Amino acid sequence: MRRRCGLTKLSGKCFRAHFAGCDGNEPAFHLKTGEQADLEVVAPLVRHEREDPRQFIAAVRDPQSATELKELKTEKLVQIDTSDEASITAAADLLKSQPIDLLINNAGIGGGGGIDKTTKAEMMKQFEVNAVGPFLMTRAFLPNLKLAVTKNGSATVGQVSSRMGSIADNGSGGMYGYRAPKTALNMVNSSLAADLKDEKIIALALHPG
Repeated sequence: MRRRCGLTKLSGKCFRAHFAGCDGNEPAFHLKTGEQADLEVVAPLVRHEREDPRQFIAAVRDPQSATELKELKTEKLVQIDTSDEASITAAADLLKSQPIDLLINNAGIGGGGGIDKTTKAEMMKQFEVNAVGPFLMTRAFLPNLKLAVTKNGSATVGQVSSRMGSIADNGSGGMYGYRAPKTALNMVNSSLAADLKDEKIIALALHPG
């Protein structure tokens, strides 16, 4: 079981095209969770921000070891463990006056096994990180998203899910610990989209392939 380390096929340009609220004149702040190795998405986004009057905030479990992210010189590098609600709350308190127009919940655990090798502990950890974590992140930073709506007219939450969470698309079985939490994340996002629509906050589930 491993933490996911990147969105392999999304360039900065095509990734940004999925989101609203990024074309105004007000400076926009983007908060992304994940590991320091998530550079295939982070790097092009940050380079784009350097050309545009916007800022990028990266969140990792261990900022001290995130040397490559430090080299990208993001506006802020904050500590968040999305499996630890206290860590999420502390980061939200640190950024409580900061409008965030785009929240990307990318932190996750990959891997999974078949019917004989999947353990309860592995499944529960993947539910905690891959489904519950994005919900807690979205709720904790909802005030920041609302601040961005006030300034820029809208805000967006992107949940990095997977087609492996699709019930209709599952023809191969297996991967219980990965599939089930991603399915749960898709439902969490569906409810968020309904609940936040009137707040002018868009919630999207994204497949990284």
